[in-house]
Amino acid sequence: MFQCCDFPEHFFSKKPECVNADQYFGSHTSLTEEYQKKVRDVLKNSTPENFRYFFLSFIGEQKNYMMVNVRNDRYCFDAKILVNNWDKLAGMRRTNGKSYPTELYDLTWVIKNEEIVFIAMHNIID
Repeated sequence: MFQCCDFPEHFFSKKPECVNADQYFGSHTSLTEEYQKKVRDVLKNSTPENFRYFFLSFIGEQKNYMMVNVRNDRYCFDAKILVNNWDKLAGMRRTNGKSYPTELYDLTWVIKNEEIVFIAMHNIID
């Protein structure tokens, strides 16, 4: 293990399998409000550190949302995350994630006004 740096263990571990304790997530469309409500219900009882995050796409007329596959050992679902602060995501947004890492390390969010809102994540080198 590295002595000089304090990297999270998941930086070096493989992508978790997509498994679900709730079969709803594997059988419904992720962009529906009902699906996203179930996502928020799971996340309300969790913290951002309980999951790993994998970029899918930016969506919305002005690309105000980021679709992210969220995984841990019990869940695998797609979350629609509102992005109000583009300082760390501007380059990625311009290319819709092409040639950027798939995993979004140390992503943090809050649930506010029935939306999952992006707070921050590990810096991306542009």
